Amino acid sequence: MSKKETEKPILADEVLSKSEAFVIKNKNTFLGIIVAIVAVVVGYLAYNTYVAEPKEAEAAKAIFKAEQYFVNGDFETALNGDGVNAGFLSVIEENKGTDAANMAYAYAGLCYAQQQNYEEAINYLEKYSGNDRLVSPMVKYALGNCYAYQENIDKAIKLLVAAADEADNITVSPKCLFDAAAMYEKQGKADKAIELYNRIKNEYPQAPEASNIDRFINAK
Repeated sequence: MSKKETEKPILADEVLSKSEAFVIKNKNTFLGIIVAIVAVVVGYLAYNTYVAEPKEAEAAKAIFKAEQYFVNGDFETALNGDGVNAGFLSVIEENKGTDAANMAYAYAGLCYAQQQNYEEAINYLEKYSGNDRLVSPMVKYALGNCYAYQENIDKAIKLLVAAADEADNITVSPKCLFDAAAMYEKQGKADKAIELYNRIKNEYPQAPEASNIDRFINAK
C-alpha cells in the first residue's frame, strides 16, 4: 500500500468535528483557497513587476503559460511543462536570480502540495523569498499545512501564527489562527488554543471564524 493510501490527516476526526477546522479537513480541496488567492495576487504582481523591469521580461514570458496551467488546476503540467512551454521547474533552473524564478518556487511548492507530495512542497515553498503582505503569508500558511501532514505540529503552528501576524487582515489571519488553535487542541494544549480563539474574537470580530468563537472558548 502506498504512502498516499495510508496517510491520515494529522487532525483526528474528533478534533475536526469539534473545531470545524479548515486545515486538512479535505485532501481533495487542500490549499484550494491558497491556490486561488495566490494566483490572483501573483498575476497582478507579475504584470506590474515584469513589465516595469525589462530584465525580467524573458523570465515573465517563460512563466506565463505555467501560471495558466496552475490556475486551471493542471499541476503536473504546470510543474513540468507541456513539451513546448516551460513549467515552473524549468523556470527556476533557467532563470535563477529573477523575480519570476522566486515566484516559481512558491508555485511549484503549491503544485506539489496539491499532489500530496509534502516533502517536495516544503522544499520549494521554503525557497521562496519575499515579504509581500499578501503572497508571503499565504506561502507560510501552505507550509504550515504541509508540516502538519508530516506530523510536525509545532512547526506547523509556528508558521500559521506567523502567517496570521504577517497578514494582519480579516481574510487570512483568523483562518490561520483558527487552524493553529485546532492543532493545539490535538496536542492537548487547551490554554494555547483559547489564547488563539480569543485573538480571533478580539482582533477580527467581523471574521466568519469569530461568529461562534465563544462556544470554543467556553468549552475548554
